[in-house]
Amino acid sequence: MDVKTAEHEVQLAAGRLAGKVAVITGGAGNIGELITYRYLAEGATVVITGRNTEKLNAYRQRLIEDEGAHPERVHAIQMDGSNIAQVREGIAQIIERLGRIDVLVNNAGSAGPKQRLPDIPLWPADLHAPDTETLVQSVGNLLGITWNMVRAAAPYMQPGSSIINVSTIFSRTDYYGRVPYVVPKAALNALSQGLAKELGARGIRVNTVYPGPIESERIRSVFKTMDELKGAEDGTTANDFLSIMRLAHQNNGGAPQKTFPTPIDVANAIVFLGSNESLAFSGHAFEVTNGMDVPVESRTTFTSRPGLRNVDAVGKVVLVCVGNQVEEALALMDVLNSCHAEVALTFRDRGALIRTRNIFQERRYGNSRFKPPLFQYLNPLEPESVDEAMREIYESTGGPHYAIIMPSFGFESSEPEFLAALVEVSDEQVERFMQEEIISTIALAGHLARYWYGTDALPINFMPGAPHVLFMSNPDDGRGNLYADMVRAAVEELARVWRHESKLDVARLNREAEAAEQTTPIRKFAPVWVHQMVRYTNNEAENLAFSCAWAAKLFNSDRHISEINLYLPKEIALTTGTHRLSFGWAESLIGLHIGKVALITGGSAGIGGQVGRLLALSGALVLLSARGADQLQQMRDAIVSELRDAGYAYAEHRVQIMPDCDVSNEQQLTRLVDHTIDTFGRIDYLINNAGISGAEEMVIDMPIDAWRHTLQANLISNYSLIRKVAPLMKAQGNGYILNVSSYFGGEKSVAIPYPNRADYAVSKAGQRAMVEAFAHFLGPEVQINAIAPGPVDGDRLRGTGERPGLFKRRARLILENKRLNDVHAAVVRAVRATGQPVAALLKLLFVNDVQSLLTNESLPRQLREMVERVWNESDPDGSSRTFLLSEQIAEKLGARLELGGYLLSSDSANGTSEPQTMRDTLKLEVLPPDPFFTLRQIDREARKVRDGVLGMLHLQQMPSEIDVARATVYYLADPVVSGETFHPSGGLNFERTVTEGELFGKASPAAIGRLRGTTVYIVGEYLRKYLTALVRTYLDECEVGRLVMITETEEAEQAIRATFPNHASSGRLCTIASRGDIEGALDAAYVQFGRPGPVVCTPFRPIPASLALTGPKGSDWDNVLNEADFAALVEHNLTHHFRVARKISLIDGAQLVLVTPATGSRSTGEEFAMANFIKTTLHAFTATLGVESERIVHNVPVNQVDLTRRSRTEEPRNTDEEAEELIRFINAILLVSSPQVEAKESRYRSRIYRGNAITV
Repeated sequence: MDVKTAEHEVQLAAGRLAGKVAVITGGAGNIGELITYRYLAEGATVVITGRNTEKLNAYRQRLIEDEGAHPERVHAIQMDGSNIAQVREGIAQIIERLGRIDVLVNNAGSAGPKQRLPDIPLWPADLHAPDTETLVQSVGNLLGITWNMVRAAAPYMQPGSSIINVSTIFSRTDYYGRVPYVVPKAALNALSQGLAKELGARGIRVNTVYPGPIESERIRSVFKTMDELKGAEDGTTANDFLSIMRLAHQNNGGAPQKTFPTPIDVANAIVFLGSNESLAFSGHAFEVTNGMDVPVESRTTFTSRPGLRNVDAVGKVVLVCVGNQVEEALALMDVLNSCHAEVALTFRDRGALIRTRNIFQERRYGNSRFKPPLFQYLNPLEPESVDEAMREIYESTGGPHYAIIMPSFGFESSEPEFLAALVEVSDEQVERFMQEEIISTIALAGHLARYWYGTDALPINFMPGAPHVLFMSNPDDGRGNLYADMVRAAVEELARVWRHESKLDVARLNREAEAAEQTTPIRKFAPVWVHQMVRYTNNEAENLAFSCAWAAKLFNSDRHISEINLYLPKEIALTTGTHRLSFGWAESLIGLHIGKVALITGGSAGIGGQVGRLLALSGALVLLSARGADQLQQMRDAIVSELRDAGYAYAEHRVQIMPDCDVSNEQQLTRLVDHTIDTFGRIDYLINNAGISGAEEMVIDMPIDAWRHTLQANLISNYSLIRKVAPLMKAQGNGYILNVSSYFGGEKSVAIPYPNRADYAVSKAGQRAMVEAFAHFLGPEVQINAIAPGPVDGDRLRGTGERPGLFKRRARLILENKRLNDVHAAVVRAVRATGQPVAALLKLLFVNDVQSLLTNESLPRQLREMVERVWNESDPDGSSRTFLLSEQIAEKLGARLELGGYLLSSDSANGTSEPQTMRDTLKLEVLPPDPFFTLRQIDREARKVRDGVLGMLHLQQMPSEIDVARATVYYLADPVVSGETFHPSGGLNFERTVTEGELFGKASPAAIGRLRGTTVYIVGEYLRKYLTALVRTYLDECEVGRLVMITETEEAEQAIRATFPNHASSGRLCTIASRGDIEGALDAAYVQFGRPGPVVCTPFRPIPASLALTGPKGSDWDNVLNEADFAALVEHNLTHHFRVARKISLIDGAQLVLVTPATGSRSTGEEFAMANFIKTTLHAFTATLGVESERIVHNVPVNQVDLTRRSRTEEPRNTDEEAEELIRFINAILLVSSPQVEAKESRYRSRIYRGNAITV
């Protein structure tokens, strides 16, 4: 068959495509016309598609009439390939007519706007003649058409089918002024590779044809236009491409001559790929170029680590533009800041911008010298946002000089933006990918090009060197990186053309500036230098840090790497072969703890992780445990990597982990110790670091389960591990136990109130008290100490992910408690004033509409005044002004009133009915929208908290996690310290502390007289001698109206009644056996005998007298206090007081006294130590509750009486001294249980007469 076009005629054989159905997009166009001829000649049934119905039908008719094509073998279907709906409709028509598709030739496309990068029209409003396409349209026509056709046709294609994508060799070369054409084509190249992988499993082959410059008047015209844009001589571009061709052809004179390929060369390649001759080819590139020498990719791989010690970026401003990659943005900022560069963080994702701002609020709170970076929203698809961001950056910093650009979508969202598929992907995702990752990237590059070379206001010395742009890919997405590779290919070509254009443009600009008559200094330009860092080839934890370090190095060195794509090596350490520590002072640690074995709980992050890291660098073998497996593994991997860099052999062996270890689980603690021994053979250091933040509630709002959980995780677990490890340390002759406490656990003889954190404060005080009390028994073989940092600048302070940092959590809690306390106080005052039932008052308030409440005339004055304060003082933009209560605050309010006995009846007290429950009877009529408190309110309160803490720091700066870890590792090297607490807290000095005090004096007769006629509650059982004397004193000497004795057992109840038969029979002495339900016993007492004034709470059970704290070296430890015994000690001496105190604190007119266990001359050293442990730990609770009680309406004073002294030599030695101690005990109780001074009488005395611990 003779095939004719306007410029070529060829004689061809037929039949290679017989029986195949081929769809050819753009089949009536230039090369498409010839492809169609060839396919018909080879026996195929051809469907040509295009936008122009008239052109398609005319061409089909010409094929039938002029070329003799059978009408059933040539079909024309109109469709706009960039419109997926039309594509699907067109494919459906093909399948309906012909039943199948065997070959898909994606030939359609467009030329795109022919403009330099700075001048590319993004939207129709930007178009200027002679261009008729925008960048958006160009990407849709060149990448979108092919992608749409494959997605629509592939489901109908059978094994053996062929897809042929027509690209261009210019997608891998310099191509001045044609970014909108070559960059989408480059993305198409990678798309073809991804499709070959995806469809190859179904037997469908996918190949790419790369035509070179095709001999035609059209290409000559294109090159001529390009020469004009460049300002080059006519023929320059054509000669440049001819010069890199390997193959010459005979000219008319028979001499070899380099010429461009012809359309028939392209069509022949496409015929081959559609025929069965190409069955073994897929994923291949067929270059129809006469052998043009064009590399497949411009790439190199990093083979060394960047050294940053000599990097000086002072005065440099770096624009970092990311999508939603908050972690990467912050890591880049930190590294660049460490080199003294200034960073402008910009985000295409508004949510990521907000999250980052919130993180920096927390960072700012943690460091008084912190300077926040510049944050901006920058979306290249919204040009005004780019202009605004660049203007703000320039006005604030004088930059940017460099730019780091990341993809629009990272992996920090819960759902992946793009899936591991290219065919079975939604239309929305395809469109979004092209918009956000291809078009947006080109648009941003155009903005930067215009900014750097088109801003007249920039000073002459604006650029200290060449502008440098680094495109940085995401890490491995775990799904084949199909989309990342399309971005990689597109950005490579963008970088290539940008470099080329910039080089030529800058040369022209500088020539023009020199040629012009200038009376002012000439502004010199330097061409933009562009790279792309490809990170998805490396899966190591070091990926981000390595990438950030190289980014900083590339911007601040004289090297110009010619390759565009800079790949991370698959294995950084093996490839670089270097061993370099990331910080200089670490060298002083080497060998400090060599040969030691450290077991660290809570070692996945924070202080525990950093202590493990530095101990490992110091030479210790380390076992890290934590609940989370992933984070723990990451920490281990990072430490092992550093160990290799530090030169340690067998680094993988030196750090081991035990994930899924919950320290509140006794069985897991046993397994942890066994695992450490099995792994390393011994334990030299036990670092009790794991713990939880606690309930973060006031005592009166804290559930008992939450209290117990905090003590179990933070305190009892410490003893359990000590009990398991101490025998091993004793036997091996040495060991070191370190409890990671907190400054808010207090100091020797001093308690520090920690409002809203009583459970945490008690657990941390217990860790410290354990050290002080048990050091004598663990020595001489074992040291035991504690560290007590204050707030530490780390993840917990700043917050991670969706969990806010410490100051914001405290701020929200303060705001919630203030509202809760205000409403609670108003309800209580209204009950006092009106006598109305609480349920009736709550029904009024639970309307929950502040405006409605303000106009409710039936509202008692106390409630109305409270509602008015809410309206006047709340943020006008928040729900907390419009609505009185959030659901959470309402639930707490109901729980408080229920706990305080406001909902009790006589039936519920005698057991015939359950107490009324607020959650079952009253609900808010309207729930406010979230958030209840605005971010502005929380930030304002958080700043107060932060400023308050910083104001108490002598150094005015919080230590970081690494600061605390470094101090700890040096502290562990001290062999002569035990029983002490070290405070690496930045010099924290809390103003309000409560010191243990001696009893001096006694209650005045007037104070004792105020007890006459009152109701007194005494809770206790085992302190029989003390309780008997106290009952007698209250009833006989103080003439109280009634005394209610609450015991644990019925036997004790009967014994006390038998001791005082007359008072019992007269009704002045009443008794209740709690039988484990102390709350129920108190409720029963309220209803039957009235609410109390003084309440004295003593332990129900004694300290275990027959149990030791340690065993002799090498002996068994069967008689040593075990984990269950210690847990019981905590339950009966700490939790017991908590249970009583949280109810009594809600009673008007009550005075609460907490009594600690007694010791005497016959007590063992272990009993004395345990008693001191209890009184020290309990004082943290007493002091905290003393402060909290000032904030609630009942204002119940709480104090503590200690029956154990610090020194055993001061304990009573004979009966006379014991009698004297008993008198001192009675005096102490009367002193703190008689009605106390209220704030309205004396603010000073009302504050100092609470939270005390009085030693008798």
